[in-house]
Amino acid sequence: MSSERNPVDDRPLDAAGNPYAAPDTELSDLPSEAEVAEAVSLIDRYPLLARAVDNNFYTYAKRWHLGEPNGRMARPWHWPALFFDVYWLLYRKMYLAALGFFGLAFIVGGVIALLPEFEVAALMVMLALKLVLCASANQLYRWHCYRLIARQQRRHPDQPERVQAEVRRRGGTSAWAVVLGLVVIGAINVLAEA
Repeated sequence: MSSERNPVDDRPLDAAGNPYAAPDTELSDLPSEAEVAEAVSLIDRYPLLARAVDNNFYTYAKRWHLGEPNGRMARPWHWPALFFDVYWLLYRKMYLAALGFFGLAFIVGGVIALLPEFEVAALMVMLALKLVLCASANQLYRWHCYRLIARQQRRHPDQPERVQAEVRRRGGTSAWAVVLGLVVIGAINVLAEA
């Protein structure tokens, strides 16, 4: 008989004594029935908005307080907008806002490069721009989605299927825009150092 141990014999046994059973998992990470019902209710009430946001609609619906009757403003703080600013704007297909933010950042970078005595002031302005974007990102994104829906409804009156298709196509997210943004900003940085 061999002295090697069988790896199956070393497995911990579950409550029923089955070494092949999956380990116990935490069920607290799963949404509750109430959360699922609320998400379905919000999608039913805001179908075009759900198509415009796409995958993370329930998260944004909570940030925008869509389930509340008082119509409060959107939650003011959005961490991805602080850390990824232009890239978050590109990812959410807010191209004009991304171009505007990049233009302001480019001007601030030019001030730092050309006038080093104003470097601290320019960095403070850049930090302020990032904080303003972070504080208004949820409201800006909600406005962007409503604007997208209104534009498609004006372009295609009496064609609800076409409106839904266009909102889905033009809404959501774009990883390609982020990749293109990385390439363009990388090329600008290479040209600036040359």
